[in-house]
Amino acid sequence: MNSFLQNITDYLQDPNRIVFVVFIFIISFVISNKMIPLIISTVHYKKLMDHPNERSSHTEITPTLAGVAFFASLMISVFFIKKYDESDISFNIIAALTVLFFLGLKDDLMVLSSKTKVIVQTTAIFFILIQPELQIIDFHGFLEINKIPLWLGIGFSYFIVLYIINAYNLIDGIDGLAAMLGIVISTIFALMFYFTGLYYYSFLAVVIIGFLIAFLRFNISEKNKIFMGDTGSMIVGFLLGLMTLRFLTLNAQQLEQINILPENVFIVCLSILFFPIIDVIRVIMVRIINKKGAFSADRRHMHHVFIDKGLVHLKASATFTISNIVAFLIIYLSNSYLSYLVLIVLFVIITFVTFYLLLLLDTDPSARVQRKKLKAYVPEKIYQNEFRIRKSVIVFLKKVFYRNML
Repeated sequence: MNSFLQNITDYLQDPNRIVFVVFIFIISFVISNKMIPLIISTVHYKKLMDHPNERSSHTEITPTLAGVAFFASLMISVFFIKKYDESDISFNIIAALTVLFFLGLKDDLMVLSSKTKVIVQTTAIFFILIQPELQIIDFHGFLEINKIPLWLGIGFSYFIVLYIINAYNLIDGIDGLAAMLGIVISTIFALMFYFTGLYYYSFLAVVIIGFLIAFLRFNISEKNKIFMGDTGSMIVGFLLGLMTLRFLTLNAQQLEQINILPENVFIVCLSILFFPIIDVIRVIMVRIINKKGAFSADRRHMHHVFIDKGLVHLKASATFTISNIVAFLIIYLSNSYLSYLVLIVLFVIITFVTFYLLLLLDTDPSARVQRKKLKAYVPEKIYQNEFRIRKSVIVFLKKVFYRNML
């Protein structure tokens, strides 16, 4: 830990890089901040708004296509940060983002099939997987695995990015959530890459933070609301997937610089992306338990059930963003002292505690149904004590934070 703190001190003493961080953030923020009002007015004029459906958390037609501003911010910002690109990956990223941009744009204007999306997303992912530095072939002893075959590493890397793109797309269901989580996750990656000397990826994360902060202001607005749309969510999801791959391919020396044991890097990475990852897993589990298709469309995501019980969008988004921060801090601060097996157990406990929050707040109908089924198998005394504790916690939480919930 002392060496890690010393590294932070050393890197912060370089004023040129700190100034550049501020500069690139301002560039990204200003471009999106200026473009989004123009997009809103154009979308209104051309009547290209998003119309609510049975799965929407909104009742009014709303402008979308904020992803156009994201794309513009990225293209211009990459021009400035390219001088830090030591592996010449900028052109690969631009090619991938261009493919995703036009896919998202078409999907926002006319709904595309899931098959079409996956095919185009696969094409975009191909552009970055041809870079050796983004191919996960070393597990650093995690699960007693070290080097793996290249073909397996490429397949594993592909699955990770595809999962993150679509998981991020799925959390973009209420005001503020995707933007807040994107800002938090990008901030963590920006710091990790900065202190390992990977400045290109660090500055790329800062670009994301810049345009998401600009977007968040409009996304939570009542008068000038806009959604990021599939164009925006796929672009951000892809970039988070890209940074996940680079994080997982850090060598042992780089991981030591940020105080992460090499064998624990996968669990730390899971905690960085905590909410998007566990939300998809939970939804699939709930659908299977209720004998529904694992990938059927419904309103079973955690943010949906919170909104359906009356919680305002901003509080729901803050709840899940805070849960992501807490999960990361617990895992990150523990990883230096625990083996990966213990860390896995800790991650599972944090996950179930998060799921239990839904039950505590009486938000998830599926959880209540399963509770009744389990009653016959649980001793009456344990069941009653748990009920009393749960009731007390519910009353406390609703008074302190969740006043709008039933």
